[in-house]
Amino acid sequence: MSPTPGKLEVQQVYNDAWRGWPVRPHNRQHPIRGSFLDPRPDPERGAIYHDGVDVAVRDDRPERGAPRGRTHRVYAIEGGPVFFATPPGARGSVRIGHFGYGHVDALVQTGEIVTPGQHIGWTCEGDWHVHLSEFVFIGGGGRLTVNPLRPGGKLYPFVDTAPPAIREIRFHAPATPDWGRRPSTSVVRLPPAGERLNRERLAGRVDVRVRMSDPQSVIGWFQELPWLAAPHHPFRVAVSIVHLATGRTVRRREVFRAEQLLGLSAGRHFAPGTEQNLPANGCMRFHTSARCDGIYWFRLFPLRYWDTTRLADGRYRVVVRAWDVAGNLATAGVEVSIANGV
Repeated sequence: MSPTPGKLEVQQVYNDAWRGWPVRPHNRQHPIRGSFLDPRPDPERGAIYHDGVDVAVRDDRPERGAPRGRTHRVYAIEGGPVFFATPPGARGSVRIGHFGYGHVDALVQTGEIVTPGQHIGWTCEGDWHVHLSEFVFIGGGGRLTVNPLRPGGKLYPFVDTAPPAIREIRFHAPATPDWGRRPSTSVVRLPPAGERLNRERLAGRVDVRVRMSDPQSVIGWFQELPWLAAPHHPFRVAVSIVHLATGRTVRRREVFRAEQLLGLSAGRHFAPGTEQNLPANGCMRFHTSARCDGIYWFRLFPLRYWDTTRLADGRYRVVVRAWDVAGNLATAGVEVSIANGV
């Protein structure tokens, strides 16, 4: 069996032991609206994965001393060399040690040595967040893009007591539509496609899809602007097929982990019906007339679909398990019948 997509097999080694958040207060959890692996538009591939997390800031309440067009101070959560920094005054990015900070006006320069907790830039008005990405350096000068919110990382504290929400399990004929856009927006949408199948008479190859998300129990200042609160991409998903006549599990696989960027195209990971959430600035403008939240549909057999001909005809139970980064577990199942007539 191939390795689990998104599973991180190497260990991160940080430059220091500092832990906290890149905006004030450092020792308090901040809301995250854009989670790791969310779908994002791409002009060539239609959609790609969000390669970090968006730590939210209140643009409508800038910090004292913020320059014009800037709202909140950004701090390094790890010390080390500045590998890259855009010129001061630009809406750009900084990369320090194992971390990248996006949509910021940089105050440091390439080649500087930064200490953890040092003020390195400002968030830019209109973005409502700082984009935080993380990398693991591997041999030969390569690097892996990893989830900054995964267990054992530097973002601390992080509390979530709400398990993932598994909404629906469906069965469809295989289909691979092109990514489009939500109407009147620039955010991506994978349009519905593939005939929905009767789960009492499944045959041949079947695209098993599940709609789920990861709601957050701690939303911070989003309580005052509740339309901004958005569920996250689930951290880990697994599926099992149980033969009801014998009670034997005939198929078990881990679908993915959100520890690093997936080796799957976005259209193989996400199933038709998926929609990206509106960015915060768009949500602030249109939340009274448009849905801000996105929709997550996932393919449980993303490479070659579920080949039901490998199993005897009969009754089975499809069981889905989903975890969040805090380890909370949700389980859901549905009974099906395989009827290939063999």
